[in-house]
Parts: sequence; C-alpha cells; structure tokens
Amino acid sequence: MPAQLAENLCYVYLERWPDCVKILKTTFITATVVLAGMVSNNLAQWQKPVPPCTQKTFAAFKQLPKFEYHCPEGATDYDEAILKLPGRLAAIRDLEKSLETFTNTAWWQANVTDLNACKIHGTAGELTEDEKHNWKSGDYSFDLLGNHQMRLAVAADPCYQTGYGGSSIFLLYYKNGRVFVSKVIDGYYSRVDNSVGLNFANLNGRQIVEVTTANSMPPSLMSYFFEIDPATNKAAAGNLFKQGTQLTNRIYSDMLMGEPSDEGLPRDAAELNIIRNHLLAPSFSAYEENERGKFDANGRKLQRIIYRWNGRFYVRGR
Repeated sequence: MPAQLAENLCYVYLERWPDCVKILKTTFITATVVLAGMVSNNLAQWQKPVPPCTQKTFAAFKQLPKFEYHCPEGATDYDEAILKLPGRLAAIRDLEKSLETFTNTAWWQANVTDLNACKIHGTAGELTEDEKHNWKSGDYSFDLLGNHQMRLAVAADPCYQTGYGGSSIFLLYYKNGRVFVSKVIDGYYSRVDNSVGLNFANLNGRQIVEVTTANSMPPSLMSYFFEIDPATNKAAAGNLFKQGTQLTNRIYSDMLMGEPSDEGLPRDAAELNIIRNHLLAPSFSAYEENERGKFDANGRKLQRIIYRWNGRFYVRGR
C-alpha cells in the first residue's frame, strides 16, 4: 500500500525531513487520485537497501523498555484523563529511569537503522525475505531514531490512542558516559505511522533540538523545539516563536499538496523549513487555512505566513 511505503520511507529519511514531507504529500495525493502503481514505482527510487543485523551491532543491541500500566476499566482510549492517571505517571518515571541505563558506548556508536534491523531480526544476520518485504512495505513501526549523541525513544502507550500510535516520546542525551532523559512529547498520536523526526541546530553555542511530527487529518506538520540546558543536560522548551503575546516552542503548518515551485514560490518556502545545515534559517514559511488563501490544497485554501528571526525569536509577518 503506498501510504505504508511512504510512512516507512519517512523513517529512512528522518535526517532529511524535507524529503519525508515530499513523500507524505505524494501519499496524501494518492489517497484522492488513484495512481497507486505509479506512486509505488516513484517512491521505490528513494528506498535504501534493508541493512543486515551485524554481529557488532547485535552485541550492542538492547530492547527499549516497555511503557506499562493498568488501563482503567471502561475508559475509551481517546479520553485525555488517561494521561493524568497516577499509575501512568509512575510508569513514565520508571521509563525515564530505565532509559538512563542506556550508557553502553557501543550502543551509542551503532547506527540507529542497524539497531532497528536487529530488533526486527532478533539475531545477527541478514533479514529474511519476509522481513525485508515488510520493512519496504512499511509494516514496521520504529521506536528509535537519532544520532550518536542524541536519540528519540518512542514508547507505545498501552491505553491511550492505541489505534493511532499513542505514545510518549523521550529525548536521550549522551554526555561523559551518562544518559540524560527528558520527556519531550506526552500523549502523542497520529494517523501516519513513523511520523516523528529529529533535527539539530547550533545557535551561538546553544544546542537546539527540533522534534518534527506529521498528521494526515488534515495533512499538517507540527514541530517542537527544545534547548539542552547546560546546567542539567536535559531538554527545556525552546520558546523560539512568538504567537500573539506569548512565546512558545511549538509551530504548526498545514501542508501544501505540491512543491513550492508548483505555486510560484521559492524552494525555501517549504513548510516549516526552519533548520538548514544545522543553523536556524533567517526566515521560514508556514501555511494556514483561510478562505481567501491563494494556494489550493485538495480543496482547502491556504495562505502563506512568513516568520522572521529578530535575534531572539521568530516573529510572524503581517
């Protein structure tokens, strides 16, 4: 199914989030225009070979801890009251403590994609043909992404939004042999599998972390920004965006259903193209629904909003 393939390709290209957005757009267009065979062929050209689980990586592999607590009887999985259950809050604290034990240097030196291959295969060696097929078809949900210093662990929630990948997301920061764990998103869910991405920037020596997310109802993007606090080595909200009178670390955009050039826009006008070459862009574009908008997105009218950096935060243009 093309949607599953696109979701999996987004995982493969998590460090190239604009590529992931292009794939998601193609997927959403396919949902309304029956071009499944053509899109599958076009997406295949981006796909990387499925990695093996090497002996070295398997020796470093460690299962992420499970998110476990008692689901309240009779509750619906979309009830936000679940997020505040004492048992759930205790389970999150336990998860954080368990993730702090991921201090093995070999685990941090291993490539995340290779670690995920070991998780799927369960032992060292080439993945089976069925496993490779399922990988390429997007049948696996990946719970680990990042680099050799910072990683996201996506912990599936057993009770909340179980049909839409309900989860809590933790940032692991490896420094001087220790792992510092921060819960960055709680109660996350999306209709798009493998919809979370990770990006990094340097701002005058400050370590900025962007957690990117995508959804399909409506097609949209949301980014969350954090800054590593040098005193605690944990993630603190990076309030880089002025919305009204308040500063926030979140920024939203509806999704254009094509390339910016298709709309007569410059390339850098892509949605939430905020971090470029590990630096914050001087300006970026977001889009929001407006009946007077110039851009058509499958029947929805969108207007472009340009945010500009003023030296301390991004300000929305008029």
